[in-house]
This record gives sequence, C-alpha cells and structure tokens, in this order.
Amino acid sequence: MGRNGNLWLVNKQKLWVNPRYKRSSMYLNSTDSQSKMLDGAPSQSQNKSSIEDQLNDLNADKSKPLFKPNQQNKPLIPNNFISDFALKLYGMNVLKFEELNSFDDRNYHITVDPVIKNAYIKDFNKTGYVLKVLNLKDSKTPGLIEAQHAILKHLRMKKFPVQEFVQNIEGKMWSLQGVTKESKEVDGPYIFYMLKYMEGDIAISKPYIPATLFNIGKFVGRLQVALEDFDDAFLRERNFQWNLAECPRILDFVFALKSKEDAQLVNVIIKEFIEEVKPVLCQLRKVLIHGDLNENNILLKEGCDQSSVPQETRHCDVIGIIDFLDMNNSYTIADLAILIAHMSTECKCMDPLDSGGHIIAGYLTERKLTTSEIDILRTLICCRISNVVVMSGYTLTMDPGNKYILSYIERYKPLLWKYWNTSKAELHERWKTILKEYGMNHLYMVKKW
Repeated sequence: MGRNGNLWLVNKQKLWVNPRYKRSSMYLNSTDSQSKMLDGAPSQSQNKSSIEDQLNDLNADKSKPLFKPNQQNKPLIPNNFISDFALKLYGMNVLKFEELNSFDDRNYHITVDPVIKNAYIKDFNKTGYVLKVLNLKDSKTPGLIEAQHAILKHLRMKKFPVQEFVQNIEGKMWSLQGVTKESKEVDGPYIFYMLKYMEGDIAISKPYIPATLFNIGKFVGRLQVALEDFDDAFLRERNFQWNLAECPRILDFVFALKSKEDAQLVNVIIKEFIEEVKPVLCQLRKVLIHGDLNENNILLKEGCDQSSVPQETRHCDVIGIIDFLDMNNSYTIADLAILIAHMSTECKCMDPLDSGGHIIAGYLTERKLTTSEIDILRTLICCRISNVVVMSGYTLTMDPGNKYILSYIERYKPLLWKYWNTSKAELHERWKTILKEYGMNHLYMVKKW
C-alpha cells in the first residue's frame, strides 16, 4: 500500500477523498477496467455523486438519535457503589462481585446473602445475579428494557435458554438512578436492572472446532425461527450505532484509527456496502434479530461422554445466549454475518475463513439462505468487523487503558484484512467444500424469498 498526494492505493485501486468527509470518508475509484469490484458500475462522476448523496442523507437524518463522537457514554460507577445499589434497589446484601466485560454498559456478577429483603423475589438463584447499568444514551430509552423483557419471556415460552429479569423492591423491572460523586455532582441518570446469572462457558473460552461451530450455527437458525412471530413497536423503529444496515455511520468515527491504511480500508468497505448491499436490501428477509452474536454472548457446555477425548478436540453444545441489548428489526442475514465475523477469531484448529462454512452448515439445517443473501454475506462480514475495529478505536480514545477493548483491535484488525483480501468467489468455494462434508451441495436452498 502506498500514498501519492490525496490518493491511497489498495489492491492497485485508487481511492478518492471526498472533501466533505476528508477526515474519514475516502471512496474507491478504479483505473483498472478489469476490476471486479467496479465491474458494470456507473461512471466515476456518477459514483461520487450517488455515494455523496447517500452519506449526506445519513448526516442530515436527525430524527433518530445516535451515539456522537466525543460523547462519554459508558456509566461512571465507583466500585463501592455496587453493594449500595444492590441493597437499595433489590434488598440484597452483596457478598462479592465481579465486573464483567462490556463495550458501553456496566455489568456486575454479584453473589448475595440468601436472605433477601424483597417480596418479589421468590426463588434464590444460587449462581448469583447480574446487576446491569445501561449506558447514558440507552438510559434515555426505557422502551429498550421493556422490549428485552418481552423477548426473553417469549423465548423462555419456546424453551430457549435465556436469562430472566429480577424485580426490584418496588416490583419493577428497572429504575432510573443518578450517581452522586464526591464533588456532589450527579452522573447519569442511568437505568439499573437485574437478571439471573446463567452458568456456562463463553464461546471464546472453548476451542472452535467444526462440531462446535456447526452446533452454534444450528442454534442461531433455531433462534431466528423462534423470533419470526415476535414483534415489538420499539424495536421495529430502533436505530443505533451497531445496526449493521446502518454501518456507513461508522465513518464519523474512523478518525480514531491510528493507522491510515486501516481507516482507508474501512472507507473502501463502506463504499462496497453502499454499492452492492443497499440496492438488494429490499429483497431480504427481516425479523427482530439478536444483533450481537459474539464470542462472549454464546454460552457453551462440553458434550457428554468425552472424558477420553483431548480437551482441544471436545465439541460443545449451546446452553444459553445472553445480552439482547442490540436487538433490532433487521435482516436475518445480518445476524449470520455478525456470528461468522466473531466466530472467525481465535480459530486455532482451522483457517478462520473456514469457520463460516461450518456455521452455515448448521444454520441450513434450520433455515434456508437465498442467493441474494449469500452474495452479500462477505461484504456484511467485513462491515461488522469494520464496526468492531472502528468503535474499539474510538472507545480507546475515551478510555486508553481499557485492555478488553484493546484486545478487540488486536484480534479483529488482522481478520478484517484477511477477509478483505479473500475474494467472494474463493470464500464461497471454501464454504461449498465444507458443506459437502455435511452432505450439502449448495450454499443456498431457495432462489427467492
């Protein structure tokens, strides 16, 4: 990759810098008539105009509040306040607590005294509870908590292993609380709520072997089927930073990336999304999706009768799924893309690019894919990884010492380049080869939906 004036070169293709977005938005123009990416695309001037217009529309849309640059969003909660809030809101005496990793919120696994002064808690949960504090932006939309409660109830009725809300001492599912600092200033207010803690090993703690990836894909297919008859007015209208269908909005945060090459790549990927994905969105299936099927939100347990099998080759079953805070009304293929993007990390027993083949094989046992969905899947995977890398970089500007966020950049940035440097045709051939091992001959099962 080299630089020449205002042009960057990526895979021998020139990139134009839009003056309006010169800090973050750089768009791809090819001088190679054989370029696959721009084959059959409009002329250079038409391309610029079309993409600028769409990004200007995004920038002008103020009707739906989104996270803005330079905004402190994560709750500021001193550790000594956790026990106080648990007692005040839930009548629980905390014996110990541990903060769990999170991008935007605060999550605490708390262990409490069995004697709880709360008339609404009938059964003591021996594994503990999770006290959750929503970020500043989401705390302004309590409809998100009401929707989460409804969707967890819906899934439990369908026998899905998900968490259960805990009522506070007033019998409510959530409460809005300010956090008073030593200076007497009040941070927040933030939404506090509680869930029963679910036991299980998060996916990242287990080897990503083919059988485990197949089981995860199958579980997610079942999850989407279970959500087909669920609806929620708030989620239907929800628009937020991590919505994959709105990924061009991450251009507002590309400035946070230290590497100009990485920032440039993100801009190229967003351009491909606008050119290749947006025109076909109207053809795709939509339901209320989980929205954050990452390696920390899927709970696993080793399958039975594997005591004689080496630890690194033991397969796991899915025993739970957590964190529904990124729920939104979106395209089913987006959830699959998010899943493949996250489960492509930490693949030590196979090439990360092959993980998608095993996941898709499991998924296809429960749901079918269309040709349009398969055609845009690689781009959506790249968009999700771009979102993770960009927002991780931005979060580090607010919290430079956050090792959890830093680990995301270190793991996902090489993965982004790996996916981008693999053509769609090559990726599909890899997946087709894997599907044949499961007796499947196609990546898709129906041509239209």
